[in-house]
Amino acid sequence: MNLANLCNAVLFQFAWFACVLGGAAGSSLWGAGAVTSLAAFAALRDRWRSDVAFALLGAVVGLGLDTLWIQTGVLDYGGAALAPPWIVLLWAGVGLTLNHSLGLFSARPWLGGLLAGLSAPLSYLGGERLGAVSVPDPWLLGFVAAAWFAVFTSAFAAARSFSARIAAVPAARSWRNRPPGRFLLPRLRRPWAAVAPPGDTAE
Repeated sequence: MNLANLCNAVLFQFAWFACVLGGAAGSSLWGAGAVTSLAAFAALRDRWRSDVAFALLGAVVGLGLDTLWIQTGVLDYGGAALAPPWIVLLWAGVGLTLNHSLGLFSARPWLGGLLAGLSAPLSYLGGERLGAVSVPDPWLLGFVAAAWFAVFTSAFAAARSFSARIAAVPAARSWRNRPPGRFLLPRLRRPWAAVAPPGDTAE
């Protein structure tokens, strides 16, 4: 794991605790600030467009899934009928890791999906210990694990598809790959190249 991916992983762990502890305190502002920091870091990377897409998709999937768990009695977010904002922000943060710290699973989506499914019960039980969510029946978290396996396997496969598409497109000419002088000054035509030698003048 390179330094950028390590920073991404650290920022996500910070976002996880900020979202969960903020949720336990009844505030989404902690999570919003942490996820914003994660997004700002991702914006400095080359794949920020797909990062935005994954973050938005993660928020939508998280809203749908956690609302489903509320309605079916698997989870209880203090009597809320819909997934609270802090868990939606956390899902958006997950989307911002797919191209970075979790990018190694894009080569083996099923493995990443399996590990995600196994970690799902631990994640929600950890959130329960911190006071952010209640799990009436821990055995029902098996449904959450199965859903996470499907969602993350698909997400890692999508990340692999994005990576392949980006690799197939020639690198764009931008300030990142220009020599320093080319960024500040336009290319000047050499003055001697504009004057033809006397012997080369057409008759």
